[in-house]
Amino acid sequence: MINLDTLGREPGPSFDEPLAMLLACHDKIRRFCDQLEALPGHIASRGVDEAVQGSIDGVMRYFDQAGPQHHSDEEEELFPILLERVPEAAPRLERLASEHGYLQSCWNEIRDDLLALKKGELEAVNPTEIGEFVRMYREHAEIEEQWLIPTAERTLSADEQRAAGERMAARRQG
Repeated sequence: MINLDTLGREPGPSFDEPLAMLLACHDKIRRFCDQLEALPGHIASRGVDEAVQGSIDGVMRYFDQAGPQHHSDEEEELFPILLERVPEAAPRLERLASEHGYLQSCWNEIRDDLLALKKGELEAVNPTEIGEFVRMYREHAEIEEQWLIPTAERTLSADEQRAAGERMAARRQG
């Protein structure tokens, strides 16, 4: 299991560097996916122990809050400008937005199971369901890293990036 005491506490980019921050979020997504993926095996060998309870709390906190915020940041700050300035990007942007919705739908099902597990109403989680979610999220992040973020870096000016970071920060405060 991943050590919850150190997960996500490394200093990272700030809202002053919104594209770098989005990339850093992908690293966190991968770490939480690793943690989620480890749950079925840990539960099978040790049951729903304190480590599982802590993992569930951390994973739920991330995918309930930070994951949706990350998707909103991309959809609200990057997609409109890219659609306007790089019209041929429309199919890719539609695919990414569709994947955001699919990932959220998958997460909602897994979340329900995790809550039931914590309450003692379920003894195991579905490794296939988790595996699909983790696989899709990893592939999605890779596409964004290879295409979305580099395209945004080439397309958005420094002032536009700064303004996007300010709006991203404001959404988290409001």
